[in-house]
Amino acid sequence: MTHISKEQNIERSGRIENALNVIKGTLSQYGYTELHLPIYEYYDLLQDTVFNFSDESIIRFIDRHTGKTLVLRPDFTPQVCRIVSGMENLPLPFRVSYNGTVFRSVEKDRGIKGEENQTGWEIFGESSIFGDIEIVLTANDALNEMGLNGFCFTFGDTLFLNRIKILAGEKGDKILEAVSERRTHDLKKLVSEINADQNLKDLIVKLPLAFGGIDNIYNLAHLTSFDKELHERVEFVKNLFSQLKDCGVDENILIFDAAESKGLDYYTGVHFEILHKSYGSILGSGGRYDKLMSKFGKDLTACGAALNIDNLLHFPICESKSQEYDYLVIGKDNFKKAVSLRKENKSVIFTAEEDNKENFIKNYAFKNII
Repeated sequence: MTHISKEQNIERSGRIENALNVIKGTLSQYGYTELHLPIYEYYDLLQDTVFNFSDESIIRFIDRHTGKTLVLRPDFTPQVCRIVSGMENLPLPFRVSYNGTVFRSVEKDRGIKGEENQTGWEIFGESSIFGDIEIVLTANDALNEMGLNGFCFTFGDTLFLNRIKILAGEKGDKILEAVSERRTHDLKKLVSEINADQNLKDLIVKLPLAFGGIDNIYNLAHLTSFDKELHERVEFVKNLFSQLKDCGVDENILIFDAAESKGLDYYTGVHFEILHKSYGSILGSGGRYDKLMSKFGKDLTACGAALNIDNLLHFPICESKSQEYDYLVIGKDNFKKAVSLRKENKSVIFTAEEDNKENFIKNYAFKNII
């Protein structure tokens, strides 16, 4: 177990609170309604609705009243979808946000967190590109407001790769696996074995290196001109980047990775991770998952994103300052004075013992001392 000092604990708690306040302020500007979600969920609900779900990664127990298996939530999105699916007469598009901890079972001493503090947001009923734009803008605005520099959005597109898979025929799965793992030698061999348009073969072998900004997208637009659906997906990403740039997002932090295949069975369009040039862990992620709500009996498109608060604290952002109070009131005879000041909407810390004075002054800031 890692031991941290009282000062470190207070400082970290203050930074978390500051980060959450920044994010909540941004979400409020965009019109999100905050939901408060249960810490556990039924196992049956999660099986087909959690991204990268596996029994090995969850913490579960038995509900003694029903005998059903419960799980400490490994993901917020299924819970949000379940709740929204039960709502009637929603003003579409409907925006919700949430905050809390997700849990997963990990082996000790592997450097992997068993708990992750997240804040996220979802848009339901916005099928156009404006939904995709908004979830990225929201993340960008919150991170900028925190004062974070050096981050970037790395996008992939499920529809693009699924079209590649279809065009590649029976070797489609193996080709996508080689593309995502960037095994260029194996990829050339696989491509030589398929009966397909030469333009497709030329495109596939170039996908592992098709990583970059707007120049990369223009090159892909040229390479995909032989197939209408592939070309339309590249044009969609080009339009997305263009509109994000018009909204003030630095085009240099927008990256498209044509070989990114995470979540092919989960996402239904573009998806992204927020990365940093000097840090290995993911700061946030999001994307479109239009088929998820149908699993809860409601036909609504959906897209969303979440920020990993603990990973953000790796950077010198949202620095915690000593909390300032209006009064420090000292002495048994002054207890009622403290009560009176609070009734005047003053913030007051009371201590009966004079000996505690210096310790309070060391740890907090006071406008007045009585």
